[in-house]
Amino acid sequence: MSKMIYQHFSHNDSPFIDKGLEWVRKVESTYSPFLTPFINPHQEKILQILASTNSLSIMSSRQFLDTEYVRVLLYPDYFEPEFSDFELSLQEIVYPPKFERLTHSKILGTVINQLGIDRKLFGDILINEERAQIIINRQYLSLFQDGIKKIARLPVNLEERDFSEKLEKVENYQEVDICISSCRLDVFIAGVFKLSRSQANHLIVKQAVQVNYHLAEKLDYMVQIGDLISVRKYGRLKLVRDNGQTKKDKKKLTVQLLVSK
Repeated sequence: MSKMIYQHFSHNDSPFIDKGLEWVRKVESTYSPFLTPFINPHQEKILQILASTNSLSIMSSRQFLDTEYVRVLLYPDYFEPEFSDFELSLQEIVYPPKFERLTHSKILGTVINQLGIDRKLFGDILINEERAQIIINRQYLSLFQDGIKKIARLPVNLEERDFSEKLEKVENYQEVDICISSCRLDVFIAGVFKLSRSQANHLIVKQAVQVNYHLAEKLDYMVQIGDLISVRKYGRLKLVRDNGQTKKDKKKLTVQLLVSK
């Protein structure tokens, strides 16, 4: 049965399927719940399939808290999950907003690149005009609070908040119409961000592009409606509409481009 599961997903998913099956076996052998690290929506779908295939129960922290990244509980039928079982902590990033405003990319870059904190240890980063928050794995509270003292040039402190104070996740998308010769990934990226084809190729080769939460490996991947594409330092976008072709056989497409905060 597990071999059939691999066939339904990209080979890029294989390491996560391996890990998911390991978690499933752990629950089955110990007859006790298992809590995953933070995972993305695509990985969550894989886990749902693995759980149902193996007759395990599954619940995501999203059932209590609306976020993009979630922690998931795999558990036997006797267990009844509560919100506290997901071991989440909401941390307010306290800083002086009158000098400079924190952005999602600045926070993410500091946490991953400067501090070397694994992406699996934290979830959503939430931003508004004057405030910033990060949802973390409660077990690593001291790692975050002791380690994050400066973001960009700003001094910061992390303070725990109740989840009733969680900022609303607002993603502002701007719709953009483009005309391109094909839906190849490199052509698509070049068309959206007004780059040369060689610049787009370079971004993909340097592993700066993700498609549906996966590192893009093929320049000639054909972008499809609904694909979520992230390009480091450029932004995130989704292909939402195919508007037909021009008289010169160019494709007319509409994308949603995330307006950074």
